[in-house]
Amino acid sequence: MKSTIRNFFLFVLAIIFQFSLITVNLSAQEIVDDTLSVQLDEIRVEATHSSVTIGRAPLSVSYMNRDPADMTARPAATMDELTFTLPGVWISNRENNALGERMTIRGMGWRSQFGVRGVQVILDDIPLTVADGQTVMNLVDPAMIQSLELLRGPSATFWGNSSGGVLYMRTRPSPDAPKLTYRGYMGSFNTMKQELRWHEEIGRVRWNAYSSYYDTDGFRDYSAAQLIRGGISAGFDIGNHSGFEAQLAYSGMPKAEHPGSLPADSAKVNPSMAWPFNVNTQSGKEFHQLMASGRFMRDFESGLFTILAHGTYRDLTNPLPVPYIMVDRLAGGTRATYDFYNLPFNLQIGGEMKWQHDEREQRNNVEGSSGDNLVINQNDDVRVQALFAKSVIDIDRLSISLGLRGDRMEFMVDDFIENEKSSRTFTTINPSLGIHYNFGDIRWFSSFSTSFESPTTTEFKNRLGPDGNLLTGFNPDLDPERTLGFETGFRSYYNALNLEFDLTGFYQFVTDQIIQETLIDGQAIFSNGGDAEHTGIEAHLRLQPSHFFSLEMMYTWINAEFSGGEYEMGEEFKGNKLPGVAPHRFGSKLSLFFREHTLSTDLEWIDDYYADSANTAVNDSYMLVNGRWTYGGLDFDGWRIRPFVSVHNIFNTRYNTSVAINNNFGRFFEPGSDRSFRAGFTLDLK
Repeated sequence: MKSTIRNFFLFVLAIIFQFSLITVNLSAQEIVDDTLSVQLDEIRVEATHSSVTIGRAPLSVSYMNRDPADMTARPAATMDELTFTLPGVWISNRENNALGERMTIRGMGWRSQFGVRGVQVILDDIPLTVADGQTVMNLVDPAMIQSLELLRGPSATFWGNSSGGVLYMRTRPSPDAPKLTYRGYMGSFNTMKQELRWHEEIGRVRWNAYSSYYDTDGFRDYSAAQLIRGGISAGFDIGNHSGFEAQLAYSGMPKAEHPGSLPADSAKVNPSMAWPFNVNTQSGKEFHQLMASGRFMRDFESGLFTILAHGTYRDLTNPLPVPYIMVDRLAGGTRATYDFYNLPFNLQIGGEMKWQHDEREQRNNVEGSSGDNLVINQNDDVRVQALFAKSVIDIDRLSISLGLRGDRMEFMVDDFIENEKSSRTFTTINPSLGIHYNFGDIRWFSSFSTSFESPTTTEFKNRLGPDGNLLTGFNPDLDPERTLGFETGFRSYYNALNLEFDLTGFYQFVTDQIIQETLIDGQAIFSNGGDAEHTGIEAHLRLQPSHFFSLEMMYTWINAEFSGGEYEMGEEFKGNKLPGVAPHRFGSKLSLFFREHTLSTDLEWIDDYYADSANTAVNDSYMLVNGRWTYGGLDFDGWRIRPFVSVHNIFNTRYNTSVAINNNFGRFFEPGSDRSFRAGFTLDLK
């Protein structure tokens, strides 16, 4: 209780500090009349793959465009640095590159132990979410993200499987950005990063490219990592009515040590320690991933035809405390759409195919090497076929949006140990309905939407016989998890103050949750059960009334709890809160502009939340304050240097940045880093 009161007191002080900076800045500067105009009716929502703009979107959507000062001074080593002021989404930096970030949107994706599940992630039009619904975020270098969009509600109408929300990111710089930019920095924990960005039009071809190298020892013992990322795209017009764009992206992690989660006493007394068993077994990850895509567009008199094809190769070696896992993955898909022009309403029809082939092998881990005990040796295949249609009807100030998508999914496993093949096929239908009304400065919207999350091949794999014994082959009774979502809210726009405000209420009902029913001979058996209800309120404000400061604030309240049915291992959790979902979160970013100097502060407050379904383990609330400074006055003929300094966790708060949900050994907590520093510079060649 004392900890909660102390954190709340610090939270209030930090808010007062931020607003005092605004007051000082306004008293020293004259507010100009020609404020920046808010033109959200011109910003298209790319995450919906439609012509809907943010100003007329009949659903909850957030967006962010990064300014040059933020691109310069924010280290952005992990995605949480970009999303903490967006309502609904919560990305936790686990201080563990072998696991990656943990992400939920309105509580969806809460049960993921590693990687991302339950939400869809797209990078430059390429889905990072593969056919079975799993997402690997390592391909994303947050420092290269120029802008992003967030669909906060169920979105299966747009993207199909595992679309409890959508995070859509772009790396392409604006046309007036410097042609070549280098950024480098060094800092605490022996961290070093080098980045390079380039864009130019050569002949008729528009080129964009980026690359980066990241090396750190990490805050915790045995948490060192190396990351190499790069991407290149080329686009050109074909005649007057067609265009083509090709992309290639690479991500490699030659080294990522896995320190493991800790029990509560160790996380408090010695948060930088690594769990000894993880060190002894040399747990970690090494991977190489390559993605390629091509998009062709043709403009006809009757409409616009677009077709996108993409493919992924991933080679993973993943020694864990007990198993030694090796996976080779080939995945990809094709998506084609046609947007009609000459109808009294907007109409898009399309189809999508996805496929995934995993060659999976698991052995015992012998001090970081693959042992002789072959536990899993199988090929997993997933096939998806989908048809969809979306329409928007505009009637003066009223817009009505309708959507429908049908998916057919087939899962197949070829088990070489049992010498048997198994398969499951199912179909889903997902409708959506949205209404938007323009009152002028206030826009009201309301929507109903759905999503589903399929089981993975591992969850499908085992089943119980009538006598309670373990049987191989796919479980014929395991179905996808399904979500119904309702939301309503309004957006306000005041151009005189360059102010945007968004307030949304939502309710989501999740049924047939995929749960672990029992554990036999070390093999998990999964079934459907354990309904849940997610209810919440989201608020967001963005303000820039002058050229001298900007302010962005977010608040999210969510009550996510088990509401009925059976739960994991036969336990009764009805009325319990979902683990890994903080009821209250607040984030703000304040930027002050003094001539060539930019000073920015971040504030993030996270409420207490549970780490297990039984609600016996609690992660305490915490507040983080970060700061950055950059100087943009070193401008020369044809080039410019911008030095910067960044400080993370200014008040050296002791906190756990994430949790290991329902850890079997009571090691729930993943400590966050102490105060740390980064310093470097950006070099622009105009």
